[in-house]
Amino acid sequence: MGFDEVHKMDITGDGHDETVGVRRNEDGSVEYHVDIDDDGVADMKAVDADGDGAIDNVLLDHNGDGKFDAAAVDSSGDGKLDTMVEKE
Repeated sequence: MGFDEVHKMDITGDGHDETVGVRRNEDGSVEYHVDIDDDGVADMKAVDADGDGAIDNVLLDHNGDGKFDAAAVDSSGDGKLDTMVEKE
């Protein structure tokens, strides 16, 4: 399953462009798959669940093993990620 768009942009603020694959789903949600370490695998997946332009949740792979080990969620619906959960 491919992406609808692929962009190069500095997501982390380190001066290096990361690869961002954008997938627009039939239910109106939008997924942003970000490859931070240039290994071809997403290290971050940000999801706009309702297509309103605000990110509702983010999955993170801190150690680069290809598995998401943390999540940030906008639990109050105000457009700001306010809850973080880390896998132990």
